Amino acid sequence: MKKVIVLTGASSGIGAATAKALSNSPHVLVMLARDVEKMKAIASEIDCISLVIKTDVTKVEEVNTAIETVVEKFGGIDVLINNAGIGYFDPIDEGKLDEWHTMVDVNIKGLLNITHACIPLLKKSENGHVINVTSVAAHQVFPNSAVYSATKHAVLAISKGLHQELQKDLKVTSISPGAVNTAFVDQTTNQEMISDLKAYFAKGMHPDTIAQQIIYAIEQPKNVTISEIIVRPGRS
Repeated sequence: MKKVIVLTGASSGIGAATAKALSNSPHVLVMLARDVEKMKAIASEIDCISLVIKTDVTKVEEVNTAIETVVEKFGGIDVLINNAGIGYFDPIDEGKLDEWHTMVDVNIKGLLNITHACIPLLKKSENGHVINVTSVAAHQVFPNSAVYSATKHAVLAISKGLHQELQKDLKVTSISPGAVNTAFVDQTTNQEMISDLKAYFAKGMHPDTIAQQIIYAIEQPKNVTISEIIVRPGRS
């Protein structure tokens, strides 16, 4: 069954892997991120109907314009994949206030911006589905990641609230990955930690692993909801 899928954070990492995993599917894929050129390159590799829209999820006007464009072109939205996210790692007493604010702006407020814009459309769809990519940090606070963990706890709480209040109207899935081998940690500015972080994440899961969990949730029968998936690296 063809679904119109909106994917945030589509230019790299798990987002890029998810876009590629949807190749040869019957679905329509709308890719949202700030880096248009990267998204266009990904779109050129996949074989499904796709649309690239430059969107910063922290900017309400850009989000609303993007969703209006989707409705104009495709008539509605069936699946929203909230994948955009950012993480900075530091001991809490050395944390940088602007980085804390950025994590809140992207991971929580950005997710709320686009979720708010999409909920009325998802409720109208016969296949309405919100998929929030959170983290094992939503379940456990790790050293040097207190604020990042707090943002992911918030995403999990939002997911549970959506399910409790809207389960008659749409599906809600939370996917919580452990370490994934992407450029995610490259944003960390603590030079004493960065080499260890890169080595740790390099041993993590391939982003394709998480993309396949997203596809698995999307392709479930209409009467089946995968509420939560936690994925951790296994033994090598």
